[in-house]
Amino acid sequence: MIYNRAALVILLISAVSASSKGGVRHARKRDLKAAVSKTKNGKKQKEKGTDHYLAATVDTVTWGYYDPEATPKISMKSGETITVEVITHHSGHDYAKMIRGDPAIEEIFYWEAGQSLIDKPEPKLPGSGVHIVTGPIEVIGAEPDDILQVEILELDPRYNPVTGRCFGTNSQKFAGYQFRVGEKRDGTPYVRTGGTEAITVFEFLEEPDGSMLYGKPVYMYTFPNMTAPDGSERTFDNNPAVTVPHEFNVGYDGELFDDGMPIEYPEGFDDTVVTDEGGIKYLSPGMANLDWKVPLRPHLGTLAVMPNNTANYIDEAATGGASTIPPSRFGGNIDDWRIGKGGTMYYKVEVPGALVVVGDTHAAQGDSELAGTAMETSMTTQLRITLHKKDNLPKKVATLDWPLLETSDYYVVHGFAYKNYLDELEDPSNIFREGASIDAAMTDCFIKTRDWLMDVFDLLEEETIVLMTTSIDFGVTQVVDGNWGVHALIPKFVFDDSEAPFDYTCTPSKTPSRRNRSLKLTDRRELLEKHGVEPSYMTDLYNRITKECQACSTSALQNRLAGKMLDAKLSVLA
Repeated sequence: MIYNRAALVILLISAVSASSKGGVRHARKRDLKAAVSKTKNGKKQKEKGTDHYLAATVDTVTWGYYDPEATPKISMKSGETITVEVITHHSGHDYAKMIRGDPAIEEIFYWEAGQSLIDKPEPKLPGSGVHIVTGPIEVIGAEPDDILQVEILELDPRYNPVTGRCFGTNSQKFAGYQFRVGEKRDGTPYVRTGGTEAITVFEFLEEPDGSMLYGKPVYMYTFPNMTAPDGSERTFDNNPAVTVPHEFNVGYDGELFDDGMPIEYPEGFDDTVVTDEGGIKYLSPGMANLDWKVPLRPHLGTLAVMPNNTANYIDEAATGGASTIPPSRFGGNIDDWRIGKGGTMYYKVEVPGALVVVGDTHAAQGDSELAGTAMETSMTTQLRITLHKKDNLPKKVATLDWPLLETSDYYVVHGFAYKNYLDELEDPSNIFREGASIDAAMTDCFIKTRDWLMDVFDLLEEETIVLMTTSIDFGVTQVVDGNWGVHALIPKFVFDDSEAPFDYTCTPSKTPSRRNRSLKLTDRRELLEKHGVEPSYMTDLYNRITKECQACSTSALQNRLAGKMLDAKLSVLA
């Protein structure tokens, strides 16, 4: 096992050595802009196997909200490919591993003393969501009611250009389901205050050939009480713009990276102060042994077309538009781990140009995203976007007005507590209270699944219901994003005209243990008659062999032995 030291963070070479202080920081910003403009050169794009490249910079990302008034950062035609960089909002959990040395992330997270959140180089509006989304991307010719097909061709970790390593974190956030349970196992309550939310830092390990192995936990700590650069108090992990000021670059089993030297925080990262007595509390080594690993399921937590009704998001603080946290009709923060490489999403276009945004990349997640977050990390994805005009839609999307996922084996329907909360709620910002319902999400998913099956496959409602109850798995997508989600996995097998068997877990029919079950009694008799064997042969043979056999005292064993003898006879005859 090795670390990939290829600097996959493209376009940042000229800025790696720049200091993040004073005027040099602005020089770096100009370098990044120049690098982004170079990617518009068609020759360079083709060399990288993509038609367009959208780097993540302070000029191409938005922090926490959907902005339909934003100028498109890039335009593309239907059928073209685009590579998009995505920066995780969790980068501030570990400056040394997830920010330092990556100029684009340094610029986005830069926050100097006295600056308000809205005056940072990358503004973070009060009341907005948490995700850093890249875009919007204009699809030329897209109009409302068209369908956008988005294929996920590649999804790769973003390796630090200096260390060649990639890290991510999980935060047991205040939005996690555990807080709804109320009590821990020891009877003490889950509380939403500093020092109670556990943060785990992971590294993504890989084979020498570059194939990913798993996510390995490096260390764990609890989110501390802090004073942010603007003087505000941070008591729980609700503002990802804050960088947690670890004193050392903590490694595995309590060892320290950087030869054990303290971390030197430059301007823009040196003004957050931990106010807890004793500093940050580390849960490992000692209390947590971290002797486990996580299977990787890289996916896009957020992929959306721009909603047309963000003005309905009534929250006087979030003036920029609707929060990125709740998913809805337009897609967004669906948090389904199946939306990864090889998957295709379909969306109904709501605004001219579609205005696609991408964000919240995850290396791993289970259904429900129970703790409030997944394994959050920065990644780079390649997409192929195809436009289907409303007057000539393929049948499978002709009546679609919700986000559909297609994989090689399944169609995945996504239901929410509110199908389109921006229109359905008088004050959509109340979705975090109103949308916490698995029942409502299940109802929405049931209706969508039933109607889609009837429309696409011309089924009666009665046969649709029996198909749903015998073949389709309904599962909890997430219970943490305000507008709770349930999904339905529809196997493509059920509509496959071929005679290929379904790949299910069972003893193969051709093994000896199943031959007696797969051959009917009448079939056996026909075979015996065909070869001139008397029907009484099996009974007579059995009686002769088992007359003195004490082990054959039960009818089950007798039948099994008789079947084996008959199989042996049929094999000889064959």
